[in-house]
Amino acid sequence: MSLNFPIESAVNEMPQDGRDMLSSTLEHMQVRDSLKMYNNLVERCFRECSEDMRSKALSSKEEQCVVKCCEKFMHVTGRVGMRFSEFFSQMEAAAQQHMAEMLKQQEQQSKS
Repeated sequence: MSLNFPIESAVNEMPQDGRDMLSSTLEHMQVRDSLKMYNNLVERCFRECSEDMRSKALSSKEEQCVVKCCEKFMHVTGRVGMRFSEFFSQMEAAAQQHMAEMLKQQEQQSKS
């Protein structure tokens, strides 16, 4: 997907070392956010499913709870991702329409 926002042209005009640094920073942020999400999942499911700490192994009830908790979390995360994608697509379409309208107005003004 191509972005038609001013940031894309700004990134394209950056020197290569600046783009490399930006890319590295974005990758670092993605890894950090993935680890945060994973840690939140583990913490949430542990709190929700752990009944006692008498054994290292999970009881079958705890194990089923963890499976359900993880499935639910992944389902919700997927839905949120889809909604963000839809929202971003709508924003991109609106930005393109706005740019087209501005260009049309400029053309009309230049003809006058």
